[in-house]
Amino acid sequence: MVAVVLCGGLGTRLGTLTQETPKPMMDVAGRPFIERVLDNLVEQNVSRIVLAVSYLREIIQAHFGDTYRNVPIDYSVEDKPLGTGGAIAHAICSLGLENKTLLVVNGDSYCEFDLNGMYKQLTDADIVMVTKYLYDTSRYGTTQLDNRGYVTGFQEKKQSFSGYINAGIYLLRASIFSRAPEGKFSFEQTYLEQAADRHICLASQISDSYFIDIGIFDDYKLANAYFSQHDQMHFS
Repeated sequence: MVAVVLCGGLGTRLGTLTQETPKPMMDVAGRPFIERVLDNLVEQNVSRIVLAVSYLREIIQAHFGDTYRNVPIDYSVEDKPLGTGGAIAHAICSLGLENKTLLVVNGDSYCEFDLNGMYKQLTDADIVMVTKYLYDTSRYGTTQLDNRGYVTGFQEKKQSFSGYINAGIYLLRASIFSRAPEGKFSFEQTYLEQAADRHICLASQISDSYFIDIGIFDDYKLANAYFSQHDQMHFS
């Protein structure tokens, strides 16, 4: 299983915190946040990690080198940010992943999931995405599911609206990118929101894990608090 970790965002909503540090490398409870994302991948036995990098990529490359916890790391380097879809397409093309099944995750959000379960679901779907129930989805919008767990649509962000969000974790066959747009594009808008038009079947795996996205300062503080407590419980 090849895992592609999207690390190329500029992190502009965090202001000065990301002027000299790429968002995935920000310190959260004493460790770069992305290490916690990679721990989740390593513990589910991914065989190869691809870091899709752009902004301040030298910092990420210098920190990790070519392995993390004995798992090989490759880099898909974008000269300029390509968006989530463009980053995946570039990684597939530049590293010869066209015939692979890919696990795609964001380097700035954390949610636990069952990779083996997702793989079984992929037999009846083109993309399996992890969803998480939140009482306030105003930052994310909601994902609509039918009673079998298949995705039927998406709703724009609303104030204080509960429901399932897209946790930014996907299992897919790289071959669905054979007709991807060139250059910069959004995976969410092009492949998820237009799934019906593209004849793509979307299944969901509902996670009961803690979910955090460090894209804004308040949630960055929440991540520090959560992982400080998490580390004390697991390492004390």
